[in-house]
Amino acid sequence: MGKEKGFDGSNLKQLQYESIENPNEWKNYIDNNITFNRTKFYNSEYYINAFRPYYKKMKGGHTWTKYYTLLKYIYPQIEKNENEFLDYAFLSEINFEPSKLSKIKSFNNPNRIELLKNDYYKSFNVIICACANYLTNSQIEDFFDVKFESDLSNPSEKLKIFKNENRVLINTRQLSMNIKNDYLIRISEVAKKYL
Repeated sequence: MGKEKGFDGSNLKQLQYESIENPNEWKNYIDNNITFNRTKFYNSEYYINAFRPYYKKMKGGHTWTKYYTLLKYIYPQIEKNENEFLDYAFLSEINFEPSKLSKIKSFNNPNRIELLKNDYYKSFNVIICACANYLTNSQIEDFFDVKFESDLSNPSEKLKIFKNENRVLINTRQLSMNIKNDYLIRISEVAKKYL
């Protein structure tokens, strides 16, 4: 889970498909028992659907490259196809409001908090929250029903572990900008213990 979508909120089509209508799209899939597919949900130029947002990496997708690299360390069998990692992971954001450069320093949206507490998010063995201090330790414990276990952080490389008997939550810094591969390897080593 990332902090928030990193695109300009003035891009109204992208805002509609990826943020505003996203809950309705998921509701449609759930209500109609529709499973993973690659069928376009909207008649859009690039966007496919909530399962597989894009066939090709979007421009400026440095964060997606980091996600791919991390998942490649966790699942070495992932092939180097465009966005192949989406077959192995579910991506979401803590905050649904997109921002190229975040101005929000703390998170307290009641509707989104209710959504994050949903059992769906608790159904994964491994949850990676790449949002640094955007969520407090107590929020993580409350939202995901886990307890703080350990802090394996290094300078500029947050790595906090939260657990319960069913899952591990790994809280990291945002996986964008200057992220070193050895940091991604450290995250993957923790994750692989729970798969």
